[in-house]
Amino acid sequence: MIEPTGPLSSTVYWRRRLAAIGAALVTLLLVIWIVGMFGSNDEPAQPTNAAAASSSNPPPSMSEMAAASSSSTTPPPSPTETTPPPPPPGPPQPCPDDVIGVVAKANKPFYTVGDQPELSMDVVNNGPVPCIRDIGRQHRELTVLTADGATLLWSSNHCLSTAGTEVRVMQPKEAFNYGTKWVGSTSKPGCGAHTRLGPGDYLLVAKLAGKASSPVVFRLEW
Repeated sequence: MIEPTGPLSSTVYWRRRLAAIGAALVTLLLVIWIVGMFGSNDEPAQPTNAAAASSSNPPPSMSEMAAASSSSTTPPPSPTETTPPPPPPGPPQPCPDDVIGVVAKANKPFYTVGDQPELSMDVVNNGPVPCIRDIGRQHRELTVLTADGATLLWSSNHCLSTAGTEVRVMQPKEAFNYGTKWVGSTSKPGCGAHTRLGPGDYLLVAKLAGKASSPVVFRLEW
């Protein structure tokens, strides 16, 4: 069976066998390749469906993830808290000395000897809140002094009554004005003898309970 028999030479028969074997091998390889091709086309079907499914449900964006995180960590708003109104202010308290201002005023800087200058004083609350102060006659005083301030020449309290009280509720920056006319002469306690003053410079100083104003200069002329 192995050795070829027939009218032709053995070489011809061996060639035919080899050709048949080769053709069988080629046919076998072709069948294997076709099976492999169909097998590879069937396998990706599942990933394709998975990709389609994933494309229909896109992953959440970064902003959506941040919003979800924020909503999960933010505590619920607390109920609105109402601030109670401040208590009403209490009654005004006595004015301390450091908030009281005393200002001396002369209605003109120059007068003729024999005139009656109008001299006055302002009492002012320089504090930020209302306060109470007795600014009656017993606490107020207008004085005229020599130009050097060394000698008292005249006082409103020498001849005017100092009796009585005047308790005021003083609002911030509120001024109370009190004045009188000066006859241009000296005075003494008890409203004694007067001496008319001659030309020259004089100082006007106002006082409230011993607190003195800055001096104001005025002049008497012929």
